[in-house]
Amino acid sequence: MARSRLGRADLAEGGFRAVDVGQRLVLVSRVGGAFWAISDWCNHAGCRLSQGSFEATSVTCHCHGATFDRRTGKNLNAPHLCGDQDAYEVREESGELFVEWKD
Repeated sequence: MARSRLGRADLAEGGFRAVDVGQRLVLVSRVGGAFWAISDWCNHAGCRLSQGSFEATSVTCHCHGATFDRRTGKNLNAPHLCGDQDAYEVREESGELFVEWKD
């Protein structure tokens, strides 16, 4: 588990932020009142998803157009190009956000 350096108040509904968490660059989003985290690096093109375009529940890579669910990391439109993004659990404690993963 690693602290994301974000608090609940740092992300409005629909908002997102790229943060360094341990050795990973993670895209943290607030969708439907909940907090979600996926890898910020597109696993196909190596581009930062945080620089892509955002819809209500998705983000589109600006390098090659693959669209991923911001909540689950699932590839929504181009499975022939790349797989799903790694997704991480986000836990909130006393208004502070923590991102968790298993190595």
